[in-house]
Amino acid sequence: MPQLSSVLDFGDVAAWGLIVATAVFAIGIRHLPMGGAVALAALAALAAKSVMMPLT
Repeated sequence: MPQLSSVLDFGDVAAWGLIVATAVFAIGIRHLPMGGAVALAALAALAAKSVMMPLT
């Protein structure tokens, strides 16, 4: 079985962070002003990155 670090690289982490940020922004823009939705999306991307980075 290959190690997870050989399967998941930084590009994958960045891509998932962008996907999470886009989804959170799309949901947040309905309930928050633009600045709040952008801030929430940035925090979600950082959270996704911090969860996935120990895996690499």
